[in-house]
Amino acid sequence: MREDNVDLRLLDRFERSWARQEEARRILPARWLADERPAAQQLNELFLDLIERAHARVDDERVAVAERRVSFGDARD
Repeated sequence: MREDNVDLRLLDRFERSWARQEEARRILPARWLADERPAAQQLNELFLDLIERAHARVDDERVAVAERRVSFGDARD
């Protein structure tokens, strides 16, 4: 594949979409994923959004804790 022919914005979006589908297969029961009703699909999307937000919050908290450790250590020196 030629790199100069790849729109990196679309590639990033594709990779995030793929990761989200993998996460759905990992967490959601197959019966939920196979349910074609619009309400069920909306519920699946809502659940995945909540999981994504939870992951982001945990990551943000880890960064904040790491920054506090560095700043406290620097303050002591």
